[in-house]
Amino acid sequence: MLKKNILLITTDQQSATMMSCTGNQDLNTPHLDQLARDGVRFEKAYAAQPLCIPQRNCWYTGMMPSELGITYNHLGIPNESTTWMGKIFQEAGYATGISGKWHVNLPVEESGFEWISNIRENGADEHIVPDFQRFLADKEDRPFLFSASFNNPHNICEAARGGYLADGNPGTFENINQLPELPKNFEIPTGEPDALREVQKIYSRVYPTQNWDETRWRIHRWMYARMNEMIDQKVGELITILRENGLYEDTLIVYSSDHGDGDGHHKWNQKQSLYDESARIPFIISQPGSNLNQVNTTQLVNNGIDLIPTLCGLANIEAPKCLQGKDWSQVLTNTTLAPQREYLIAETEFCGWEVTSDIKARMVRSQQFKYIIFNQGEPRESLIDMDADPGEMNNLINSVDHAVIIQQHRDYLKDYLQKSADNFGLELIP
Repeated sequence: MLKKNILLITTDQQSATMMSCTGNQDLNTPHLDQLARDGVRFEKAYAAQPLCIPQRNCWYTGMMPSELGITYNHLGIPNESTTWMGKIFQEAGYATGISGKWHVNLPVEESGFEWISNIRENGADEHIVPDFQRFLADKEDRPFLFSASFNNPHNICEAARGGYLADGNPGTFENINQLPELPKNFEIPTGEPDALREVQKIYSRVYPTQNWDETRWRIHRWMYARMNEMIDQKVGELITILRENGLYEDTLIVYSSDHGDGDGHHKWNQKQSLYDESARIPFIISQPGSNLNQVNTTQLVNNGIDLIPTLCGLANIEAPKCLQGKDWSQVLTNTTLAPQREYLIAETEFCGWEVTSDIKARMVRSQQFKYIIFNQGEPRESLIDMDADPGEMNNLINSVDHAVIIQQHRDYLKDYLQKSADNFGLELIP
């Protein structure tokens, strides 16, 4: 069987809804929409941890942050028993290449990616497309895995801080009527765990938004939309290169992001929170020319641990047996696949650079509900009915009518903690 080429396109800080194919009218992303039309877009896809370094280590190893010992933005050494995406594909005979953001706790030269260019902590998006062209010219007659790792729309962080926007200016608006409206869930929910706002106070430079007025928030949302459109343009350029090299229909494309951005929802900017705007990400498996056009609303995807098994499934190679993630390649041929998970877990540990706040939380996402528990504060828990309340504005943790569901989700987390390397602490769960 001929092995398919795989183009892995990743972004930084792109929420799941920041594509026009999701119904978002504040931006236009025709190339991402085309990827979705030619494949499967997963509605319930989440980051293992909505923060750059922990999540990116998950991507390239297939292991949870707590399993790796990389639980916040720091440069510690991951566990020695780690598998690496590049090595898996290299050993299977693939030409492996990467360009762009790395931000992983291992020198990229040791990761199994043999063709390496433009590796930077941030920025460098403008080099990825020409690098992909050069990689294709250098790869010889082998199937390929190429990781196109874009930094944006991560520069929305610098926009919030009033700093320099790398890779160009997203443009200017002519009048205030061009600005996106505030989101429907702009306000802070009643009953929100108070540890979340404590984080804003601790890291005021990261979260400089506490006193913003409506106009400032709307400008922020406009800039975020433009940055996402800039990425869409780059995706179109990558697709053009595939076409020009006669590789378009012989290449499978996987598209995702490491985490989202608060974007004004719940008066939150940045990542790290377990609200959907920060934790839920785009996840598309695309087979160019197929016109499959499927939106999957049932599968619970953890793109941190599921990415390697899925790529291996697409390449028809065996994933390491030590990995616990799911292979979603099968949805290309089985769109009625039964739900593969009863629930998924996501982690967070709020931090500055190399400094943890010791404020941690865990999320349990089931088909209908989201349960979150913090290690401190009051209240420490929340339960959201995601079907009835997708904006996450009504904390049901004190609802007598939901007592059985609350306990069920507590039990899910207890069972997970007992079986995993996660040291969140069983004693923290009521």
